[in-house]
Amino acid sequence: MITIVDDQQLGVALREGVSANSTELFTTGLWYVRLCQAVLGAVGRPGVLSAPFTTLPPAARDQAIEALIELPDEIGLVSLRDLAPAIGRLRQQHQLNILGMEALAAAVYLGASVRISASSPKLQHGLEMEGRPCEVIS
Repeated sequence: MITIVDDQQLGVALREGVSANSTELFTTGLWYVRLCQAVLGAVGRPGVLSAPFTTLPPAARDQAIEALIELPDEIGLVSLRDLAPAIGRLRQQHQLNILGMEALAAAVYLGASVRISASSPKLQHGLEMEGRPCEVIS
């Protein structure tokens, strides 16, 4: 089973370490970029994405940031080269921002479920319409 995780869930996986289980983890390029911007660009005022990294003990924080900079092989990332045609086709049926379109296209392309940290009604509806499961972890 393949699961695509959002930026918050990706942060959890990187901080806790990716373990071998029955789920293959993937993320999208934009969710990865958002996490990198938040964690690597946080200066003096940590936010929702970066604060959990700042509270780690120094050695664990260094390890998590190293994993952020060089994603572990256990976390997949689909190229926009592969997703662009699907995004173009899906855009005709779904009115999502580019972040949502990439997640929807990746889920369809991989035949994956999606795990997000906050409700996203338009994305959840699009996933439902495309027969892809979505789990909201709050």
